[in-house]
Amino acid sequence: MEPESASARRDALEEWDFGGDTLRLLVGSKESNGAITIIEGTMHGGGPPLHIHDAEDEVYVVLEGVLTFRVGEEHGTLSAGEVLWLPRGIPHTVANLSGAPCRFVATCMPGGIEQMLRAQSEYLTSLPAGASPDPAVMADLDKYAGRRAVGPPLSK
Repeated sequence: MEPESASARRDALEEWDFGGDTLRLLVGSKESNGAITIIEGTMHGGGPPLHIHDAEDEVYVVLEGVLTFRVGEEHGTLSAGEVLWLPRGIPHTVANLSGAPCRFVATCMPGGIEQMLRAQSEYLTSLPAGASPDPAVMADLDKYAGRRAVGPPLSK
């Protein structure tokens, strides 16, 4: 099967809510025949737990703001225009600890992680206001994409 050409107006992109942070699917595995997933994100604070991807490599490009990261034992920050390579199998996480919004583009190779992100967003938005997510449910959704949490999120 040939990959499809993908073009979409910003208001037509699939968007997921993660407690006020948003992710938009720019190019999915369907359009790329499984080769790649490209997501634009806006983080207002915090980030995911320290985790490992068994099947994907990731690249983050910061568009605006400051993104704090941990890759293995390396810690640092990135500003607009800077790039972070996250190889599969290495514990990593990113977070916005700056107090101002951070926008980025994340590319995952191969594609498919959007299925996990979609399921997590659907679960999180189904919770009653103020309810905390069940860690076991989140872990099951992580496993769906070959991702597993191995530590806490970054904090100040």
